Amino acid sequence: MKTSKETIIEVLLKLLHEKSFEELKVKEIVQKAKISRSTFYLHFADKYELMEEVRRELNDRFLSFYQQRQLQWEKPIPLHLCEHIIKYRSFYEVEFEDSNAMRKLSNKLTVHLMQVFGDQDYAIFASYGTNGYLSFWVKDGFTISPAEAAEKLLKIGLTNWSKELDFGNFFTNNKY
Repeated sequence: MKTSKETIIEVLLKLLHEKSFEELKVKEIVQKAKISRSTFYLHFADKYELMEEVRRELNDRFLSFYQQRQLQWEKPIPLHLCEHIIKYRSFYEVEFEDSNAMRKLSNKLTVHLMQVFGDQDYAIFASYGTNGYLSFWVKDGFTISPAEAAEKLLKIGLTNWSKELDFGNFFTNNKY
């Protein structure tokens, strides 16, 4: 059986399918959750604190895919990410519109990717690129499946850009 806190979070995610976070009222959340306002306020000071809790929980899940070795997963990490994003699409439709939230998530992902790649520049590039691609996928209305999006992310992530582009000639021929 779900706790009242879990129910509140679940209801918020459902209501985000119907209206924007700004339009959402605590009254609607408690009515849909079939709880009292006092039960809501027992767990959260307001809808913003609720959203922060959801953000923390879902971002932790998002980042958790990078905390285990790839060999421990039965499928590629990008597929786990894309399935996670589609499962919580109502949240990520809001989250990826918030440039500050995107920057924070990208910075957290950079820390995880530093442990994976051991290279700060590549970790930053991969983090912001991954989140940028996922943001585009969400804003584009999920026009391709999670498997297709994951395949494209994996292809981009595994590309050796130094071999794809002749940077030596680029910098030699251009006065930078």
